[in-house]
Amino acid sequence: MRLKDRQLFGIEAPASVELTGWRKYFNSYTLQGRRNCVMVTYGIIAVTAAAYLMHRQSKKENQTSDSTA
Repeated sequence: MRLKDRQLFGIEAPASVELTGWRKYFNSYTLQGRRNCVMVTYGIIAVTAAAYLMHRQSKKENQTSDSTA
């Protein structure tokens, strides 16, 4: 049995023609769709970590400037 022919939880995968809109790029049926979901997840984690680090740095800078004034 080839990887393409497998079914996910007994549900037959829709044909690529049936996938439209965002479902065409973010789905659990194709390798490209799975990869795109993973990349979005990693991107969200990276943006959240960057925002946290930036917020933490600005908070430290505010505390040091307040204590010297």
